[in-house]
Amino acid sequence: MSRIHTLVLAAATVGLCACHRGEVDKTPMIDRKVYITDRFYDVQALTPEHVVIVGYGGKILDTRDGGRNWEIRKSGTDNALYKVHFVDDKTGWAMGQGGTVVKTSDGGTTWTKQDSGTENYIFSFTSLTPEHLIGVGDRSTIVESKDGGATWTVREYESKGAGGMTEEEEVVAQQPSFYDVHFLDAKTGWIVGEFGKILKTTDGGATWKEQQKSLIGGEIVDALSLPTFFGVDFIDAQNGAAAGLDGKIAITANGGDTWTFDDVGAELAVPLFDMHLFSDGSGWAVGSAGEVLRKKGIGETWEAADLGMRVFSWLRHASFPDQKNGWIVGGFGLILRTRDGGKTWVPVAA
Repeated sequence: MSRIHTLVLAAATVGLCACHRGEVDKTPMIDRKVYITDRFYDVQALTPEHVVIVGYGGKILDTRDGGRNWEIRKSGTDNALYKVHFVDDKTGWAMGQGGTVVKTSDGGTTWTKQDSGTENYIFSFTSLTPEHLIGVGDRSTIVESKDGGATWTVREYESKGAGGMTEEEEVVAQQPSFYDVHFLDAKTGWIVGEFGKILKTTDGGATWKEQQKSLIGGEIVDALSLPTFFGVDFIDAQNGAAAGLDGKIAITANGGDTWTFDDVGAELAVPLFDMHLFSDGSGWAVGSAGEVLRKKGIGETWEAADLGMRVFSWLRHASFPDQKNGWIVGGFGLILRTRDGGKTWVPVAA
């Protein structure tokens, strides 16, 4: 695991204002599925009611009724799971620490291990087709399966640099960790990671081209000053965004040929770990110290969202099956949900 990733995810504290603690505490201790020691790294809402959460220690939580009842599913691993992704209502994978891969074919009830061929951490993955998967992780690792995870190939991306770096800087920038990958279709996708890396493919991941150079200028004086990006999302072939350290959000309107830093209303010093964009250009971003940002559309400013409570935990991922229903998960067992497009959020007692 990279030094940046370790520091960012380890330096977290948590708290909810007293007015909401009572709601969480209604669940009797003997029936609890979630504890303050839990750390949740990802959530996928397959529908507004069916939600799967993964996290530290190989923990997998599953609800089929919108969070009223939860089941702990046996993952078969004690390694942290950083990402969960379903291609339909039955078939999905979770990946994480030590190259761990587990697969479900029954909607998340049972999970079986697969051999990724690497012990490097896999931080994110996605599907190009129901059988074609690409994952990314530590030390510029890219893992790929074209048969639904039965077999995997592992390769290390060779960084091309961003230009203008000294020999010493080139050495430092080698083997950056990749933190997120997103594909629009079977051909077009992006990877983001350390040192502001933004890579694009137009051939299904066979080759990748770096795009971050247009971000250098002004306060970003060289490639090593670029913020690490933890999350990337695109709404179409032209419009996308990447979120990362120091509250930075980079946007593109031409498929990544050029990137600029977006207007973030509040001056942030905390990292943003994930973002979710809707087709109308609106979206959400979540990060450390309970930071949640909302954007109402293309050209609008990112502004701090009112959650109706104080949250001090890091928030790792958000999932929205539609614009009304959404979920956010994070440190110390925190699970939040909205049913009204983010006007109100409530902690879910699990």
